[in-house]
Amino acid sequence: MAQPPFPALTPSATDFTKGGALYVAAAATELPPAMPIEDAIRDGLYTRESAGIAEYTGVTIADESSSILDLASAAALSATARSNVPATDIRSLLFVSIFPFTHPRLYNLPAAIAEAVRAPSAFTTQISNASCAAGVDALVMAGHRLLLTEDPAALVVAAELWRMPHIDRFDCNPNFIFADGASAVVLGRSGGYARLLSGATLTDPTLSGLHVEVPSDRTPVDVSARAGAFFRRTGRDTAEVHGRLEAGLRATIDSSLAPAGISLDDVACVVLPAVGRTFLQRYLDMLKIPVSRTTWGYFATTSHIGPGDQFSALEYLAENDRCRSGDVILLIGEGVGFQFSVAVLEVQ
Repeated sequence: MAQPPFPALTPSATDFTKGGALYVAAAATELPPAMPIEDAIRDGLYTRESAGIAEYTGVTIADESSSILDLASAAALSATARSNVPATDIRSLLFVSIFPFTHPRLYNLPAAIAEAVRAPSAFTTQISNASCAAGVDALVMAGHRLLLTEDPAALVVAAELWRMPHIDRFDCNPNFIFADGASAVVLGRSGGYARLLSGATLTDPTLSGLHVEVPSDRTPVDVSARAGAFFRRTGRDTAEVHGRLEAGLRATIDSSLAPAGISLDDVACVVLPAVGRTFLQRYLDMLKIPVSRTTWGYFATTSHIGPGDQFSALEYLAENDRCRSGDVILLIGEGVGFQFSVAVLEVQ
């Protein structure tokens, strides 16, 4: 029997201006030293061909003694120290990490981070759905929790370590390099760097098969082989799939901007995932924005730390005075699933 048509996809949007105001009180990043891309090429870790596609200048790589908890706790402590929110006010903590192989087994990482920052969290949880949209997802979820409770504040932390033999950061896909690092934001009620205006999320389950694991003799995780296998297995047309991806992202962006009454032209800075320069151009062409309205110049020096890209970019924008009061920042997450997540912030 043929399956019925898949239900229509509609983003879920939230207007965070209804109720008490919510603010990103602070953002912080913990990044290990960056290896110059030329050194990676010289050492045979990375190909000149892939370097020409991605155009990164550096990739942050933690030493073997660093743990995921070390990075996450450092970012969380920096964010709480910079904010106007006492740690005792943090009643929710959401931890995001999508690559599980560098996690301690049967260990509650979000609770350990809460202990590190001395936050008596009533609710701690971890998001590990393998999607680089998960960081923005978690920010939206934290906003939902603050709307529904009397909690004064929430802490959202994203951290990743990408290590062999589980994954080759340089040879997953020519469009990006995975970077080690952590970033965090404090979301509270008493002011801060930027107000959370709205958010929207969408998942297109019909594209989950794009990342089904397939055997590969080339590298531990072969994203290109997975996509190729999906198209051969399903017989789907690449133009149709790319059209669904574009439509999903556009719908999520539009849904996030609508509650705030803002158009994309009104956005001062669009924070896209830290994919390489060639892949980034697809976003720029689709959204009709110049690279100068993004944080590519910063991301080129770090590479792609996964779901923590957007929080890391927020710290960069704040610390370098890239935005003025009243400017709107759009945080865009996209990743495996296929998932789209967008948050709209207004600089105070």
